[in-house]
Amino acid sequence: MSSDWRLTIAEAIKRPLFQQSEVVAGHRGLTHPIRWVHVLESADTGQFLNGGELILSTGLGFGEAREKRLAYLSELIRRKAAGLCLELGTYFPHIPDDMLDLANHHEFPVIVFHQPVRFVDITQDLHEHLINRQMQALRDLETYSRGLQQLSLQAQGIPKLLQHFQSAVQTQVFIYSPGTAPQFVPSPPHAVQTELAELMRTHFPADAATSASAHFFDLTETKRIFYQPVIAMGHLLAYVGMVLYERKADEYLQLTLDNTVSAMAQILMRKMFVEEQARATEQRLFDDLIASRPMPEEQIRSLLGLSGTSKVPTYHAMMMSFEQKLSTHSDSLPPHDLTAVFRSLLTRLGFRTYIRCIGNRFYFLLLEKNTTPDTRRLLEKAMKEITRITTSIMGADTLISFGVGRVGRRLSEASKHLAEAEQALAFHHESPSPFFSDLGLFRLLFHVPYEPVLKSFIHDYIGPLIAHDEEHGSQLVHTLRVYLNTNLSKQEAAEKLFIHRQTLYHRLEKISECLGDDYATPNRRICIEIALRALDWLSKESTPVGSDSKEREKPWH
Repeated sequence: MSSDWRLTIAEAIKRPLFQQSEVVAGHRGLTHPIRWVHVLESADTGQFLNGGELILSTGLGFGEAREKRLAYLSELIRRKAAGLCLELGTYFPHIPDDMLDLANHHEFPVIVFHQPVRFVDITQDLHEHLINRQMQALRDLETYSRGLQQLSLQAQGIPKLLQHFQSAVQTQVFIYSPGTAPQFVPSPPHAVQTELAELMRTHFPADAATSASAHFFDLTETKRIFYQPVIAMGHLLAYVGMVLYERKADEYLQLTLDNTVSAMAQILMRKMFVEEQARATEQRLFDDLIASRPMPEEQIRSLLGLSGTSKVPTYHAMMMSFEQKLSTHSDSLPPHDLTAVFRSLLTRLGFRTYIRCIGNRFYFLLLEKNTTPDTRRLLEKAMKEITRITTSIMGADTLISFGVGRVGRRLSEASKHLAEAEQALAFHHESPSPFFSDLGLFRLLFHVPYEPVLKSFIHDYIGPLIAHDEEHGSQLVHTLRVYLNTNLSKQEAAEKLFIHRQTLYHRLEKISECLGDDYATPNRRICIEIALRALDWLSKESTPVGSDSKEREKPWH
């Protein structure tokens, strides 16, 4: 299949109607493609040019004066016309040197006809030729697309698809997935392949922040890479492109690349889903870990394919919950369809990944492939990307929360770390961090039963304040919380409460009346702060999302 569908000036002057023509200037521009043929006798109408037109003229209206003819030629160059054909005669017996110099300087072809010609014949001939070539290009693209569809159904789809792509564009093509070596067709020398792979690793983004449109990357002045990302479900799968040498990316190449990227996305997504279906053993194992079923360390290692003598990699248990508004996004994909995308993302970040989707939760077990000093940063990046992908599929108003357990070193303890992740997830409203290690006091509160211990504890230490606030509409509980958080600084507490210090003094007196004068002593203060934290947590736990706070159940009653 030929991609040479454009008509250049060099090809046009070989047509029979150009037998009496001569190129007198701009020989280096003969490769300019012709988009259309247009008769233009005045520079004033140059505004109607779109670029790429071959201009036909007799010189009427600008051939007499030097300023007019140079203005005419300059306007054609500025409007990016393909070239100029002049009929020598009454208005132009010959081409002046000033026009030749200007045309040569800009590599703008100037062609003269020594004998009178019918412009209508030239226009009809070239337009017919252009339309035939464009129609042939469309037929070639249709044939190419059908070939892509057939190849996408074959087992060895990617290598054969690359060969099909290369035969269509007649230049070196490649596919590159971040974190893996690129595949080239035809394969370049090893040194060149290594250099190109390093350039791609450095300059091609490893996430989907890049635009889905095609891009250029210049290698030299005459050599560049024309590539386009393969994105599916908001996730970057790979890059597909070609290496262009002294060649522009015309519409044919752009359409061919775009069709190839679409076919490649289907192949890669199908491959990911097939791999997900083949993980039945791993899924059963993960289900046992989620259900906290005890299992020997050796059995877990065997099921995961880990050598009995190899060191168990450190791992991380992570959970994600999502709340989707079905009324606005009922037509979105089932959540479990995201597991393949999440696995691809986490694998690229350096984790051997196990994922399960149960209800509105995702469970992750992430084994580190290589020891990294800043795993927390990688986990934060993973959560950010997972959030972006999920909201792009389920809707921007989807509520997403994470919980991450402590670092695990024995696989038989994975259930414990999953429980830690669940605890961190339960406190996502109270804690700004999704990591269990950052929960602090909430690590203890999670294991205290609601009835009767926790509520009676709240009642014993701050119950009088709660009762006073309910009876008088005061804010003593909030005042005490701010006062303790500012380390008993009256000035700072008054500023944070936006009240005068005298008002604060009055409130503190009321607090002393309710709790006693010793409420700020170390032992009492610790208990009161725990009661305040527990009150906040129980208040949020007893309030359904979207309910009126005035109608909620009082959790300390």
